[in-house]
Amino acid sequence: MTRMTIFACALSLFVHTAHAVTLNEAVETALKNNPGIQAVRLEEGAARGRLDQAGLLLRSNPVIEGSLSKKDTLPDGGEKAANYEVRLSQEFELAGQRGLRIDAARSGMDKVAQEIRDRERILIAGVKDAFARALAAKRKIELTDEALRLQEELADSAAIKFQSGDISALEQNLADVELGKARRERMLAERAQREALLGMQELLGLKPSAGFSVEGELPSEAPIIPDRGTMAAAAALHRPDVRSAAAEVRQARSAMKLAGREAIPSVTVSGFYNQDDKLNEAGVMLSFPLPFFDRKQADRREAAAKAGQALIRQASLERVIEGEIEAAHADLAAAAEELSLFKKDVLGKAMENLGLMNLAFKEGKFGFFEVRLAQKDTIDAQFSYLESQVRLQLALNAWEKATGGSLK
Repeated sequence: MTRMTIFACALSLFVHTAHAVTLNEAVETALKNNPGIQAVRLEEGAARGRLDQAGLLLRSNPVIEGSLSKKDTLPDGGEKAANYEVRLSQEFELAGQRGLRIDAARSGMDKVAQEIRDRERILIAGVKDAFARALAAKRKIELTDEALRLQEELADSAAIKFQSGDISALEQNLADVELGKARRERMLAERAQREALLGMQELLGLKPSAGFSVEGELPSEAPIIPDRGTMAAAAALHRPDVRSAAAEVRQARSAMKLAGREAIPSVTVSGFYNQDDKLNEAGVMLSFPLPFFDRKQADRREAAAKAGQALIRQASLERVIEGEIEAAHADLAAAAEELSLFKKDVLGKAMENLGLMNLAFKEGKFGFFEVRLAQKDTIDAQFSYLESQVRLQLALNAWEKATGGSLK
C-alpha cells in the first residue's frame, strides 16, 4: 500500500468521523441503536406469540388411549382370548371463549405496540433536548470566541493608550483581568460542549468519538402558540400512551368476559372401539364436568380487579396529560415572548451601542470603563439571547412530547 493510499484512507476516515449530525439523523440513529428501545421491541414478538396461541382452533390436544388384556383358561375348558380397546378424546369449548381470548390477545398486542411507540416518543424528546443543548454549546463556543476577540482588542487598545498616558495603570490591569476571564470562559465552554456531545452519543447508542458534532439552528422566530383545547385534542389523537391505556382497558374487559365464560365447562367427546373374542363394539361418549365447586370465582374476581385498575390508570393518565399540556403551553408562551423581546428590544441595540463605543474609544471620546460596560452588556445580551433560544427549543420539544405531534 502506497503512502498516497494510506493518506487517502486516513482522510476518508477522518471525514466520516467528523461528519456533523443533523437532528433527523440523530433521531433515526437513536431509534435504531438505543439499547432501551431495542429491548422493549422484543416484547412485540412475545405479544404476537400470545395472539397466535389464542387463535388456535382447539385449545387442548386430542388424547388417544388404548388397552390390551388377556383372559386366562376358563374352568370349563374354554380357550384363552385377547381383548383390546382404543379411545380418542377431544375437548371442545362451548361458550365462545376462543373469540374472547383472541380479542384479549389482540388488544394486548395493540397495547404493546403503543407502548413501544410511547417509548420512542420519550426517546425522541430526549434526543431533541440533547441536540438543542449541543447546538447551544456549539454556539456558546462561537460567542466566547467573539468575547475573547473583543477583550483582546480592548486589552491591545488599553496597552497603547497606557503607553501614551491616556489611561491609568489600573485601567490597563482591568483590561488584562477581563481578558483572563474571557479565556477562562472559553475553556469552560469547551468542557460544556464536550460533555454535551458525549451525553448525546450515549443517548444515540454510539461509541464516544472526538469527531462527533451537530449541525442545525436554534429557533430565531417565535411560533404561533395554539390554545390549550387544540393541544388537548392533539394529545388525545396522537399520544401513544393514551392509545395504550385504551387498549389495556379493552384487554381487561375481554379478560373479564372470558373468565365468566370459562365458568361454563367444556365438553369432551370420545370415540371408542372395543374388541374381544365374542364382541366388537364401537361408540361415542360425552363427558361434561359439573361446576359445583370451581366456577372460576377467583379468576373472575382477579379479572374484575385488573379491569378496575386499567380504568383507574386511564383516568390518572388523562389528569397527568392535562398537567403536562398546561405546563407545556405556559412554558412555550413564556419562551416565545422572551425571545421576541430580546430580539426586538435588547440584542440589536446592544450590538449597535458596542460598535459606536469601540469607535469612540479609539478616537478618545469615551473612557475605558464606558467601553468595558458596553462590551459586557453586549456579551451578556448575546448569551441571554442564546439562553432564550434554548428555552424556546426545549419548550417546543416539551410541547411535541405532551401532544405527541409537531407544531408545524
